[in-house]
Amino acid sequence: MRHAIEPIIRRAARLMLDFANPAVYDKGRHADFVTEADVAVQEFLIQQLSVVFPQARFLAEEGEGQQLTDGFTFIIDPIDGTTNYFRHRRCSMISIGAVEDRQPVFGMALDPYRDELFYAEPGRGAWCNDTRLRVADVPLERALIGFGTAPYYEELFDLTGRTFVALLPQVADIRRTGSACMELCDVASGRSDGHFEWRLQPWDYCAATLLVEEAGGKCGNILGGPVTYDSAIPHMAASARVFDALQALLQRAYRADP
Repeated sequence: MRHAIEPIIRRAARLMLDFANPAVYDKGRHADFVTEADVAVQEFLIQQLSVVFPQARFLAEEGEGQQLTDGFTFIIDPIDGTTNYFRHRRCSMISIGAVEDRQPVFGMALDPYRDELFYAEPGRGAWCNDTRLRVADVPLERALIGFGTAPYYEELFDLTGRTFVALLPQVADIRRTGSACMELCDVASGRSDGHFEWRLQPWDYCAATLLVEEAGGKCGNILGGPVTYDSAIPHMAASARVFDALQALLQRAYRADP
């Protein structure tokens, strides 16, 4: 599947970078933006993937009324890190995941700025370009943990803040890039040790969840149970060494009084 999808995602990246100053539109919630490039890249991906995979269905960020079924489905984020993208912070990715029977069967994410192509299939490992990936093996007190602030959801502000306060004394440091996909790829690469966000959409984590798992890490719902792909969840990923301890810390923060 990699060889069929790689030329499509690379052409999509060229299209993304062709927009020097894309028009930016407000999607109606706090800090929730879409650019003309997001729309153009998504339309391109759906069109091109439909030619190669005519049976495929699609669940994509800039779409409406989409529902996941048991059929073969691409879950797409045309530009993960949209605010970074139009602010020229060079920290955005294109993410293409595929699920069948609601389980991941392929994941690919491209950082067009560093020319890093991440991809994974079940049982075949996770890769960045030609390098096989493995999660890090460090204890929680030395761990770097990424997180997302869920800025669109004001009801999560207090929870996110107290989670940060609870976590910071227990780890080496915390990171926030503005691209969940990139931070999950960092976990798979061993550049960091975990990532969480209290409400994350399937197109943000679909491809990268498989990358983390194939690199020897673990992913799940913060509150318990496996990752699902039909709606937003409180998502977390981590190396196998720190996953359980990190999940316990996050759950304690969730249960704490605001």
